[in-house]
Amino acid sequence: MTTTGISAQSPTTAESPPPRRANPWVAMIAIALGVLIVSLDGTITAVANPILARDLGASLAGLQWITNIYLLAMAATLVLAGKLGDRFGRRTVFLTGIVGFAFASAAIACSPSVAMVIAGRLGQGLFGALIITNALALLRTLFPAEKLPKALSLFASLIGASSAAGPLVGGLLIEHTSWRWAFMINVPIALGSLAVGMLVLPRRHLADPTPFDLAGSILLAAALLPITFALIQAPDVGWTNWIVLALLLVGVIAGAAFIVAEKRAADPLIPMRLFADRSITLGVVLTIISFFSLVGSLFFVLLFLQQINGDSPMTAGLHILPLSIANVAASSCSGWIIAKYGSRPPLMVGMLSSAIGFIFFTGVDPHGSYLSLAIPFTVLGLGVGLVMTSSVQAVLGNAPIEDAGPAAGTHQTSLQIGGILGTAVLGAVMASSVAGKFGIAMAANGVPDSIADELSGDAARAVAQGVTPAPAQAAPDTVTALQAATEAAFMHGMHTTMWVGAGISLLGAVISIGVKRGRVVEGAPSVH
Repeated sequence: MTTTGISAQSPTTAESPPPRRANPWVAMIAIALGVLIVSLDGTITAVANPILARDLGASLAGLQWITNIYLLAMAATLVLAGKLGDRFGRRTVFLTGIVGFAFASAAIACSPSVAMVIAGRLGQGLFGALIITNALALLRTLFPAEKLPKALSLFASLIGASSAAGPLVGGLLIEHTSWRWAFMINVPIALGSLAVGMLVLPRRHLADPTPFDLAGSILLAAALLPITFALIQAPDVGWTNWIVLALLLVGVIAGAAFIVAEKRAADPLIPMRLFADRSITLGVVLTIISFFSLVGSLFFVLLFLQQINGDSPMTAGLHILPLSIANVAASSCSGWIIAKYGSRPPLMVGMLSSAIGFIFFTGVDPHGSYLSLAIPFTVLGLGVGLVMTSSVQAVLGNAPIEDAGPAAGTHQTSLQIGGILGTAVLGAVMASSVAGKFGIAMAANGVPDSIADELSGDAARAVAQGVTPAPAQAAPDTVTALQAATEAAFMHGMHTTMWVGAGISLLGAVISIGVKRGRVVEGAPSVH
């Protein structure tokens, strides 16, 4: 298939329907398999990192870059990926992403060094952005308005289930094979998506010479990259660090310049008219809020399971299973709710359910029963499933088909930003809470004053990750006392982050009141 540049708004541009032997639900197989590999890899790497570090001799900084380079690449290119799909064909860009992601995954699996793993993760982030954004845009094109909520609910449930299953799948593969298979497993799945996609996904006929929004692309990257990098680095170097402040300032200035440039562009990367619809704007805000609370809080729950409880990666994954199951159930049911009542009710209920789940987590104690964690995970999973499906519908369902690519990219970018913000901000909350509690906990558990004075801020940062500091030549009873102090301080910090997550979710429930009532109907205005 040959293609040339084209604006998504040109009347001569159109997606041809899928072949007659196929239907949208068959095309969904290709889309689902593509989304599966990206979502799995978003969380499976955390389980592989410790073993990878041992095999390749990775430093802590190297491990951080393995995670961060993926987030940076995704955040900076999601919106651009949607526009590329609008211009060069969503099928073409989606399948390009599938092929590229498979090659990047294979390169990581065969990597002899940390540097090559980091390069492969960069490729995964770039090609993953092509997959996720154009998967959503394809759904908007393939399904009519009355069937779109059901398709989006399936999409959201797949993302939630595969993300939550990442640690479990990774744990199984690592325990029984090698960390390399945690990445190589993407290759056969990608081949399946490619084979089905080439047969059933709709082709695009292109014929528009409108100049590509190069200035917008550069300014968007110039805004997202420094802000994302600053948020990633802030928990380690401090929010008042001059590099962090400078990066944030550069990002804000570039963001302001991007908005000005988009208003003047003939074919903007993100049409500002999208945000004139309050449901789209609030859908983006609610996505940020949901993932701010979820990713930021669950980061510390996973540390709790492995560092405080001493669970293996596979056992930690089994603890998260109720979250995955509840997420799938809520996402599957929310389609018909949205079709009948619109996005507002499930958004409100989902945010309230998320808040209740976080509140339940504040009662979790170390070494408790499986049920003590299963209940908050289930309630939280129900809330996240409702919010994710409904926020996608609020954004894509209210966007014109010609703006499906930018709308999908904007939604997915907000998801990434929410996760990064949650990890950074709640990480700061955790560090502050632990620093304030650790000294009190050491005194309460009888740690000698000489040892307590020896432990500095570096020790508090280790405690915030669930690691007990080990002073040289400490007596066994002192080590035991330090372990108890670490556990007390960490639990205090984790419970504090859960209260913050609950408060942010309640704020989301209030904001969701502004989302339009009624269901979206193709070609007709939404009911207010």
